[in-house]
Amino acid sequence: MSMPSCGAGIPARAPIAPFPMKRPREGRGPSAGKNARATRGAAFALLLLAAPLLAQTRIASDFEMQQMERQVAQQHGFIAQLSGHLNLGDLRLARNESSLATAEYAKALDIAAHERTEARRASDMTRYADATSYAALAEAKLFHDARAFALAEESLRYESDSAKTWNLYANTMVALRQPRKAASAERNAVALATEPLDLAIYRYALASSLIELGERAEARRLLVDVVTSLKSNEFASLRSAVARQESFEVYSSVRGDAPAYVSLLNRSQLRLAALQEAEGDLAAARATYRDVLAGRTDDPTALAALSRLATNDEERARYFAAAFDANPFSLALIRDYQRQSVVVPPSTTTGGKVRQAIDEMKRGELRAAHATLDALIAQFPDNDTLRTLRREAEGESTLPPFMTNPPKGAVRPTAAELRQIATAKNLDRAALDALTFQSVVTFEKAESREQKAETVFESGLVEGVRFRFEEPIAFNGTFAANTPLWLTYRILGQTDTGLLIEPLKLEAIK
Repeated sequence: MSMPSCGAGIPARAPIAPFPMKRPREGRGPSAGKNARATRGAAFALLLLAAPLLAQTRIASDFEMQQMERQVAQQHGFIAQLSGHLNLGDLRLARNESSLATAEYAKALDIAAHERTEARRASDMTRYADATSYAALAEAKLFHDARAFALAEESLRYESDSAKTWNLYANTMVALRQPRKAASAERNAVALATEPLDLAIYRYALASSLIELGERAEARRLLVDVVTSLKSNEFASLRSAVARQESFEVYSSVRGDAPAYVSLLNRSQLRLAALQEAEGDLAAARATYRDVLAGRTDDPTALAALSRLATNDEERARYFAAAFDANPFSLALIRDYQRQSVVVPPSTTTGGKVRQAIDEMKRGELRAAHATLDALIAQFPDNDTLRTLRREAEGESTLPPFMTNPPKGAVRPTAAELRQIATAKNLDRAALDALTFQSVVTFEKAESREQKAETVFESGLVEGVRFRFEEPIAFNGTFAANTPLWLTYRILGQTDTGLLIEPLKLEAIK
């Protein structure tokens, strides 16, 4: 059976790979199936025995990556090698490890190019068309647009009556950001499909392209049809096979009916839920995302969406924690978390450490955030997300304008300007000493001295940046902790977590 390719991303905030590509069942005789089941059983026994450790360290894509690396090491056919490297590239890309993803796509291209040469030598034009289709897809993933388009067009000249070829052409057009061409090609694949699972895959792919074109009504109908059919009696035997094999892995390039079913159901439900969310049907979206988790409890896209759609802070915190553990490197998830004030309990997982860095940045503890992110980068040196956060924690290299062009009156600094001062490596202290600042602050603790009508403060937050005094200071008047107050002050220097300041005047906000 031929190989379709799964899904052109769901929403922009949480992209997934294009359409599940179903591969020929290479080496899938009775003995091969028995060995596969034995291997799967052994793997799950190890997972169960190691559960306490894996629960603390595993990222959702780890198992898929291990499976694909094993496939590449042990299976040497064209399909096995190509699908393995395409999957590894897509999994790396989902973790924002772009350089590693590029390396995998380049290997897939080399494999496809070699297969094209061998097929031409053997005068096998069907094999040559397939290899050309895969070469086009790999070129597109490497952003070689002109070459990818030329190869895709060439493949159609040799095999325009093949649903698989049209599906691969559509995949390439998606990667080339040509959704209208992708939709047209996928309609041809739908028309040529002869098997129910293939038809469901091509309909899903068509719906994905239609969403990109803004044609949501037809896309939603198609996705509902796909999900309904996959859950119908027509696929009962396939669901039983999935249950027997304990299949849960989700790939963009799949080999065999059971992996294709699992990947397609996962991607179709994610696409449908994202569409429901975009249309404001939030109750339906939550239900569909929960259906995704029923099949795979650590799906990062569904967990991130449910954190976004949570109806209370407790639920939101729970889903955020699970989403970060599933994919701690999703920038979309990180941006969602940065916009929230929810408090998520700390943990020692990779996701917990990324959250710790974000929380430190929120509180203005930039030096602590630097240390947390540097430790993560040492563990994941090729991760783009961690480097992005590190640059954001570093702040601008230049100092605020008022450091070189001081105003006549008091400075009312922004949060960004205070962070620049807190992290500056070469701070002009003479220029800083000449400035007086005014900001809204909140203090963490208050010690009331009722007999003297005084309140003692020592530390707090100014525009989200932590500060402290050299020693506790008593202010005339009665003030409360965690209440916005107007402070006039000077900045004396930097601390490990923020700023050292000298208070000049404290007032209630009128």
